[in-house]
Amino acid sequence: MLMKALDLLRTLGWGIVDFIYSLIDSLFDILKEINALDIVNSVSNESMFTKFYTGVMAIAVTVLGLFAIWSFVKKIMDPDEGLSMEQIVKEIIKCGLLVIMSTFLFVQSSTFSIKLSGYTSTIFTSNNVSIGDNMLTQYVSYTDAYKVSGDFKNEDYAKAIQNDTFTKKKMYKDKFVTDAHFILPDEKEYKYKINWIMAIIVGGFFLYALFFSGMMLARRQIEFLFLFVISPIIFATSVGNKQRRGAVIEQLVSLILQGAVVMLIIGLTALLMKSIQGTTFFTSTAKDIVIKSILYIGCGTFLLTGSQVVNRFIGGNVSANSGREQLMSMMGFGQAMQTGAIAGGVGALGVAKVGAGATSSLAGKLGGNKLVDSIGKGISNFGRNVAGKHPVNSPMNKVGNAISRFGGGVQKHTPSAIGKNMRTSGYRNVGDAISTMSPTRNMYRRRYGGRRI
Repeated sequence: MLMKALDLLRTLGWGIVDFIYSLIDSLFDILKEINALDIVNSVSNESMFTKFYTGVMAIAVTVLGLFAIWSFVKKIMDPDEGLSMEQIVKEIIKCGLLVIMSTFLFVQSSTFSIKLSGYTSTIFTSNNVSIGDNMLTQYVSYTDAYKVSGDFKNEDYAKAIQNDTFTKKKMYKDKFVTDAHFILPDEKEYKYKINWIMAIIVGGFFLYALFFSGMMLARRQIEFLFLFVISPIIFATSVGNKQRRGAVIEQLVSLILQGAVVMLIIGLTALLMKSIQGTTFFTSTAKDIVIKSILYIGCGTFLLTGSQVVNRFIGGNVSANSGREQLMSMMGFGQAMQTGAIAGGVGALGVAKVGAGATSSLAGKLGGNKLVDSIGKGISNFGRNVAGKHPVNSPMNKVGNAISRFGGGVQKHTPSAIGKNMRTSGYRNVGDAISTMSPTRNMYRRRYGGRRI
């Protein structure tokens, strides 16, 4: 019975582990496909984009001509200032060549980026072994008692994990008969020892970083396309401005390297995790677990934040944190829209209540109060007449008293009273809407309102 319970727990645990590392492989394949997307070539088949880009090129040539004319006019008006005539001509030729060659430049850059990131991603996945399988193999080993038993056959469980045989044949539940026990020499044990905690924690953390890395790479593709579209106009307006042309080239180089750097960071992190798992630092198990945990945290931090040296060189945050910040900004925008919608609804309700209350009060002043008062008195008199001289506990007396009380209630709820209550409630709703749209002020009131002396 105990072994059946443990079999169920191992099945559930291995299901979680297999899901995590299978998803790691899937996400890594997605990242490779994102980097392999030739974004320029993919949109060039769209007729709408072709017409738009043709228009951009025409505008760029026109703007270049205007800047050239203006440069000559400025030189004629003020010969001692600015560039010489020869330098102006050279600048115009440079900018003209960059405008004409911009399409070729970006197409070649896209091709180079695809090849570079593809080369980086294949370094750590050789012999058809995925990065997830490489990591998972480090958390599975033979049980020590199985190695010293007569049944030890040294199966290649690493290959079984790679071709999914380990999961399909449920090898994680394989057992053997051992004589290592003192009381029950025929008791069965599991062949494979699995480090469940480290496998789930490290795999989950790695999966988390891969997800946000994918978001960052997806945005990089859009930025590359946007830079491709606006570059002709930037080149056309950079006559005599080397910094503007240099900024485009620097941004282009940064986008080319981003995909390869992300793949390199992922591969190095997985490789280092594998090396840490296979190293014994201390004979004490507690110390060994502590130092490995610290090193794993360092690997995870590197995967999230990226290399500071590379970030400074590229000029951007090339890491999973970049994708996480994008998601958080979108969540913040969604929260702001939700807050605005709630505040608008509450404010609109409050304004409606104020308007209805004012209308009710006006109706009361125009005679509505007297009318309701007379109606209430009439209902009360009718109830007293129904009660008459009947005994207190008789049905007619009870009905008459109920009608009389109802008439008194009608008499009290005049249009002016109802309007006053509605206006008060409306003002409160409008105040709540203002507080919702001014969270800083509301927070200040909650924190410091009770400190007044």
